Amino acid sequence: MKEIETEFPNANVDAGKVVRTISDRYHLPVLRDGMTQVRDIYVDTENYFLLKHNLSFRFRRKLDNIYAGEGTRLTFKFPLEEHAEVFVREELKLKVEVHEFDEVVKFFSGLTKSFVDEPALLRLAAEETSKEFDLGAEGGVLNVSYDRVKFRDPGDSSKVHTINYLEIEDHGIGMDELVKVKDFLEEHYSLSPSTESKYRYGLRALSLLPPE
Repeated sequence: MKEIETEFPNANVDAGKVVRTISDRYHLPVLRDGMTQVRDIYVDTENYFLLKHNLSFRFRRKLDNIYAGEGTRLTFKFPLEEHAEVFVREELKLKVEVHEFDEVVKFFSGLTKSFVDEPALLRLAAEETSKEFDLGAEGGVLNVSYDRVKFRDPGDSSKVHTINYLEIEDHGIGMDELVKVKDFLEEHYSLSPSTESKYRYGLRALSLLPPE
C-alpha cells in the first residue's frame, strides 16, 4: 500500500487543538478519534543493510487499538519517490499469529542470510502511545496522529530516548491537500518536517547509528 505522510518530530503541541484548527481551516469534519498503544521492534542485518538502503522491517504488537483490536503485524517499508518533506513509501503489511519476537527474527534472519549473506538482529525497540484522528469524508480522509514514542536500545535497557511526533497521512485526501496542511503546520506551529525515518532517528538518538 502506498504511504504518503509527513512527520514532525519534537512536536510539543495540544493534539486536540491542532486537529480542531485543521478541521475548521480546511472544512474537514472529524470522523473518528481514538487511542492506540503499540510495541515495535526493528530488525536489520549485521551490517545494517536495510538502514543503508533506506528500508525498514518492523514487528509491531498492538497492545490497545480502538479501531482494530489487539494484533501482531509485520511491516516492510521502502521509498517510492524522492520528496524533500513528504515520505512517499511502499508499506507492505502482514498480520500474523506469531507472538514471540524471537520467532520473527529467526525467520527474517534466514532470509537475509540467504539474500545478502548477513544474519539479522534486533536493532531498535520502541513503545508508542498515540492519539489518532480521521478528518474529512469517507474516501477523502486526512489521518492525524500525535505519538509519544519511547525508543530503547534492545541491548541496554538504560538507554532510552522519548520524543513526541505529530504526523499527517494521506488516507484519500490526496498529496496536494496534505502538502497544504503540512505548510500550514510548519508556519503556524513552527514545526519542521523530519527528513529521516523513525528507525534512523531512533538509532541516532541512542547513538546506535553505524559509521558512514
